[in-house]
Amino acid sequence: MIRRLLPPKLSEIRAIQKNEADNYNRPRQFYLNIGHMRWTINGRTFQMESVADDEIVQLGSKEIWEFHNNGGGMMRMPHPIHLHGKQFRVIGRSGVRHQGYVDDGWKDTVLLMPGERVRILVEFNDYPGLFLYHCHNLEHEDMGMMRNYYVRAA
Repeated sequence: MIRRLLPPKLSEIRAIQKNEADNYNRPRQFYLNIGHMRWTINGRTFQMESVADDEIVQLGSKEIWEFHNNGGGMMRMPHPIHLHGKQFRVIGRSGVRHQGYVDDGWKDTVLLMPGERVRILVEFNDYPGLFLYHCHNLEHEDMGMMRNYYVRAA
C-alpha cells in the first residue's frame, strides 16, 4: 500500500470580485420560461450547434450572469442551472426568500426557485470553444431548457 501525504500547503485560488467583471453594470440576462410545452432560455430551445449573439463570450473575460426563474401559475418549478466547463461564484439572490442556501465557495450548479433571480460571477480564462448551460432537471433539459455558449478566442 502506497501512502500519500498531503502537501504542506494547498493551492490558493483568488476569488474574483464582482467589480472586476467586464459587464459589472450590465449583467448578461437569462430568462427561464415554460409555456405551451416549450421549456426555454431567453425564448429559445436547444439546437445542437446554435449559439445566439448574447451567448458569445470573450476568452479572458469576467462576467456577471443573471438568471431569472419566471415560471408562473402551475408551472412554478425550481431550476438547478448548470454550466459546463466553468466554476463560478454566487454573488447575489433576489425575489423569493428561502432558507438553507449555501452560496459560498465555487459552484458549477445553482438552484433557482420560482420567482427568484440569481447573479453569478464567471471567469472565462481557460479554454475557447462551445459549452453547454442548462437546467439540470432531466425532463426540463430534454424539453429544450438547454443552450450552448461560445467562448471566443481573440
